[in-house]
Amino acid sequence: MRPGDAPEYGAEEPVDLTRTGEPPRPRQASAPAEAPASHVPDNTGLATAPPVTADPANWGWRGRIRRATFGVIRPKPGHAEARYRLAEVAARQYIGGARLVLVANPKGGSRKTTTALMLGHVFASLRGGSTVVWDNNEARGTLAERAEITTPATSATHLLAAFERLIGPAGSAGDMSHYLRTQPSRAEILAAGSETERRDQIGSAETGRVGLLLSRYYRLTVMDTGTNPRSGAWQWAAQQADVLVVPITCDPDVVQLAVWMLDILAAIGRADLAAGAVTVISPSATAPDPQVRTRILEYFGARTAVVVEVPFDPQLAGGTPVVFDRTSTASRRAWVAAAAAVADRLAARERTRPDQMPPSPGVDPPRQGTAPQPAATQGGTEHRAADSSVTELPARRAKAQ
Repeated sequence: MRPGDAPEYGAEEPVDLTRTGEPPRPRQASAPAEAPASHVPDNTGLATAPPVTADPANWGWRGRIRRATFGVIRPKPGHAEARYRLAEVAARQYIGGARLVLVANPKGGSRKTTTALMLGHVFASLRGGSTVVWDNNEARGTLAERAEITTPATSATHLLAAFERLIGPAGSAGDMSHYLRTQPSRAEILAAGSETERRDQIGSAETGRVGLLLSRYYRLTVMDTGTNPRSGAWQWAAQQADVLVVPITCDPDVVQLAVWMLDILAAIGRADLAAGAVTVISPSATAPDPQVRTRILEYFGARTAVVVEVPFDPQLAGGTPVVFDRTSTASRRAWVAAAAAVADRLAARERTRPDQMPPSPGVDPPRQGTAPQPAATQGGTEHRAADSSVTELPARRAKAQ
């Protein structure tokens, strides 16, 4: 894949393993060679699954024809359905290690909590769980109130009190479940502390301990944040995040504070986080001026990596609990596109596997005669270039093949 190319998620062409008809040539004897170094077997081309776009259509008139003829006529999926299938594949792709997705905008009402919650639902449902949505508001967040399942009534404060046990050898996933609210989508919710007797706020040290615990038990953490970029909790998240998601509407104050936040990230040495961000645009309470909307799309399309628009959904409005299964079809498809864009950015940030890391202090080096591990890329995947900005609904810049 050349840098700048849009990602394509179709399977590779199968290798032709048929005989050519030539008689086999006799094998010539050769001197015994040294045993080859241990390597990860490459099964590419031996047994590849057909691309998801090869399955018959389910949507629209194409799907109706297939069902009406009991599968005798099997039209291929249209462009929108093929793009959606590719987005699902992208959201499931290998991302390597424990990853942190930061959802941030200093402006209240910018749809931070909704964005974090919906990304968590989509990732958990498509990736089979192992996704936690963490309300890292330094004061008092509302993520727990937006969750469908609101028990147990524990928070990050209680989790911190159990840190020593959970981080030690006696800690278990069962113990961890006392502090998380499991949703029907299989996403887990970690609520912010709301205890009225507390007089202090969570700082960078406490945030680091919670982040360490979550990275030990979950592969993907989606973090909802507060409104103060100068707080210790926010600063820790900005330094540790793998991908930034910037939720905005077309309201001027929401946009202005999002731009200010991107400037702050550049000032603290995380210009890479801002440049690789995914911007998610939710509908405003009132329809924006078309020229203003166009300027916003152009600005964030140039300032961040990907721009995704999501439609209005009554299930997500009003600050009430979100029931993921009741969200509209158009809404779910758009949020899958947003999750795919985030997964693309995560996959672009390669992580070193533990077996490729240098030995820790006090650990004996490998014994003589053992074959070194190859320095292959994670999962055999190549480094991806940044996606182009996307303003279609739902947003996927990928060809259906």
